[in-house]
Amino acid sequence: MVQQNYAISIILNSSLQIALGLIPVLVLLSFVIGGTHLLLVLPPLLVVALALSAILGAIIVYDGESTWLEGLALIGLYVMIAVSFWWG
Repeated sequence: MVQQNYAISIILNSSLQIALGLIPVLVLLSFVIGGTHLLLVLPPLLVVALALSAILGAIIVYDGESTWLEGLALIGLYVMIAVSFWWG
């Protein structure tokens, strides 16, 4: 049980660590290194995709077990995000 909690915390917190740690450093480095400046302005489609992923991930991890319906929901969300970025 301890290993499962540790694995889930690594999975869920890795994106948070990237967002809070690496992206601000890259923004600051873009002023020094590159000709173009990296900004933290995100398009609305990306914000909605990130929010939906976070909400669905929290709902699936909440009960501590996985079913085929939850897996299908994850695959469906992946397909919806891919299609929206393809045509959006």
